[in-house]
Amino acid sequence: MDEEERRQLDCEKRAVGLLARREHSQLELSRKLADRGFSADEIEPVLERLVEEGWQSDRRYAESLIRARSARRYGPDRIADELARQGVDEAVVAEAFAAEPRDWEALARDQLVSRYREPPEDFPDRARRHRHLVRRGFPPDLSHELAGWWPAPEEGDHGSL
Repeated sequence: MDEEERRQLDCEKRAVGLLARREHSQLELSRKLADRGFSADEIEPVLERLVEEGWQSDRRYAESLIRARSARRYGPDRIADELARQGVDEAVVAEAFAAEPRDWEALARDQLVSRYREPPEDFPDRARRHRHLVRRGFPPDLSHELAGWWPAPEEGDHGSL
């Protein structure tokens, strides 16, 4: 085995090792391999082979990231931005969002209840809540709609007695 084949094999071994821990986008994987000293000429054929064999998939990566970020109550805009920064194609992102449906309004409501312990008092408080939801990645129109929302008290819930 010559030096070039050995480097190629080492590159593939490292790539598979990274993918065994968690999903990676192609761009992320190529960056990590480049950081480990592999050249683009060594990385490209390895990535092509991993995609062909099903070891690496930007679609799986996108679905995985959507599940993970939405579990932490991040909105779709922030998740889509993160996927774009990781080099995932817009069409793949759209397919992944369709495959991983979420009730983003319910998620935004959960985030408000988690962050704030009482209903909004005035306009500045509603504006603060709106900004918070937008920073978390929820669409501005949904954030505006929910900025003044607060859950109705449950019947029989009389606070702390």
